[in-house]
Amino acid sequence: MHRSTARNPFLALLLFCLAGVAAAQPAAAPSQLAQDNGKAVIEQKAESITHEDAGSRIDELRVGGQTRRIEVQTKSTLPSYQVQPLDASPLDQSQPSAGKSSWRLMKF
Repeated sequence: MHRSTARNPFLALLLFCLAGVAAAQPAAAPSQLAQDNGKAVIEQKAESITHEDAGSRIDELRVGGQTRRIEVQTKSTLPSYQVQPLDASPLDQSQPSAGKSSWRLMKF
């Protein structure tokens, strides 16, 4: 009843072909994945966006589609300031809808 693979060449050929197909699977593209302490991390696109009008210039940094930094430079004598954006979590009605402003007092 029990036949070994040496006696059945069809079964041996089938196992050999399946092993070849499994070994021929393409690896992940190195440009899409990076190794970070043994964990696979997807690289995110960084965008620098500038909006300018008659009164101010706004520089925005987005990483992976999420705003990380906003810097506003006014064209008046007022100093530039940064707006700290809220995190990407869904907005709750109890939280304010805008980020916090901060000014640099000294530049080094």
